[in-house]
Amino acid sequence: MQVKELGESLSRHGAKISRHQYRLFAAVAAALMVLIVVWTLHGSALDTFNLRPAHEASHGQAPPTTDVHDEADAHFQGTEEDNDEALKHGVGDDAHHDIPHIDHIPENVTVVPELIKIPKRIWQIGLPKSPLDTESHIDPKGLQDTPTWLALNPDYEYTIVGKAGGEELLDTHYADQPKVREIYHGLANVGMKSDLLRYLILETIGGTYTDTDTIALRPIDRWVPPQFEGKVGLIVGIEFDQRDNGPWADILHPLQFCQWTIAAAPGHPVFRRMIDRVLWSVQKMAVEHQSPVSLLMPSSTEVMNSTGPAAWTDVVFDQLKEFDPSLNSVRDLAYMTEPRLIGDVLVLTIDGFGMGQPHSASTNDGSIPEAALMRHLFRGSWRG
Repeated sequence: MQVKELGESLSRHGAKISRHQYRLFAAVAAALMVLIVVWTLHGSALDTFNLRPAHEASHGQAPPTTDVHDEADAHFQGTEEDNDEALKHGVGDDAHHDIPHIDHIPENVTVVPELIKIPKRIWQIGLPKSPLDTESHIDPKGLQDTPTWLALNPDYEYTIVGKAGGEELLDTHYADQPKVREIYHGLANVGMKSDLLRYLILETIGGTYTDTDTIALRPIDRWVPPQFEGKVGLIVGIEFDQRDNGPWADILHPLQFCQWTIAAAPGHPVFRRMIDRVLWSVQKMAVEHQSPVSLLMPSSTEVMNSTGPAAWTDVVFDQLKEFDPSLNSVRDLAYMTEPRLIGDVLVLTIDGFGMGQPHSASTNDGSIPEAALMRHLFRGSWRG
């Protein structure tokens, strides 16, 4: 509608405006029309600078940036299609991903890479002790510590995944990955199957996984220190720090990360690496034992080094080295007294996920240190 017609329309409907008001209104309307023409011809300011509003960004896609630190970031912050490919083929592949680039960032424009957030979800696993067990229920006694997680995190979605839930996850997210399905279904060792299932859950959906024999001590929303807010895609804790003491027979690293509790954003590349490690280790074990996967009877060390914390430590440390090439050994993380952010991985001190232990300088005097976020009770719930 033209300015004149708009004014006449207002007059016909009884609106009383002065000559001064009419001229002012006409000037504003004309300015708006000029702005619309300019917008149409030249595009929005956002398009001009090749930036997109946050609400239009694809899941997992970072706004353009002039600084791409490493290949892992490129995989993790690519387009949705790129992320899907990364999950299928692993971060170590040579697939190329184009990263949007700005040659010049206009003055007063801040470009901050968007990190996929850790979802407000809590996961626990309750698989049957035997693959032949057809019972779908979970013994309530095994969930006696779960209320601590619900009470401290009332706005989080809680899920306990049983046999049927694991099958549904595979059908939904791994229908096109037959090797993952084959190994998962073939594993008769419930501890190994539980290990693999937590990695699959965190890769596809994300959130906080914790064993059923753990107690929450702090709300998950307070796990990330204020200085690291918005920068964390994975939270890991230390379960063993040898320091200057001798090695333990059943601990394969001088410093080892636990996997009884892990918090992560979906699609974090560490999980594809870990899943690949599990597939490789289990198949290698089957060859060495000259046995099908379903009949494997692995030792405790084989479990730890294929699906458990020893393998997890190898994979996490490889990820950390990509972010910080100055790291030479897991010993470089010994004696930590403050949480450390390496890339997007928040590494907690021993008390973060490992308080109450008689080693590694873990607080074990009956008190709850400020750094403690949860506590593991070592009831062996991961064995089913």
